[in-house]
Amino acid sequence: MALRIVKKQMANLTVCLKYRYILKVRHIKKFRAEREESMQINSFSDVDVALKRLCEVSVGIEKINGEVTLECNRIKESRKSEVERLENEKNFIEQQITLFCEDNKAEFAEKRSKEFTFGTIGYRISKSVSIPRVAAKLESLLNAIKAFGLGKECISYEEKPNKEALAELDDADLARLGLKRVVKDNFRIQPKLESLQVQN
Repeated sequence: MALRIVKKQMANLTVCLKYRYILKVRHIKKFRAEREESMQINSFSDVDVALKRLCEVSVGIEKINGEVTLECNRIKESRKSEVERLENEKNFIEQQITLFCEDNKAEFAEKRSKEFTFGTIGYRISKSVSIPRVAAKLESLLNAIKAFGLGKECISYEEKPNKEALAELDDADLARLGLKRVVKDNFRIQPKLESLQVQN
């Protein structure tokens, strides 16, 4: 019952988010058509006006995002006790199933899992080793692994190209590696939000 409520809430949230996305796309298309008429840039003073509007839009977006975050937090807080109750029930049910299966472990001797209408339960052997997190102990462990000649099997090395070093090679060396240099003159737009606040 509790799981059904959670699934229904998730489905409602998905529908709500899809609907909001569709409305947003429609709004953007309509807004773009209106703006194309009014936002003609023919001079650098027009660029400055456009940058001012960009500042206003950025501030508006941040304000809305802030309100959305606050509203999400409010909803989470209002449903916190409900979620905790469901989490506790979930943990209790899982604990009861585990205890029952531990008492009847012989039933899993031949087949390690059992499938039911509403799910699957079973045992799976897992192997793990706890690795020290302290840097000094970790370094000592790595040295010991190497000393016993187990470096290849027990130490993993990630190999990946160094982009910064490759960018310093000349074009001939890059060509030999099957690479080519890409030089871009990237354009950037950086609104000054503080200027908007000074004017206001």
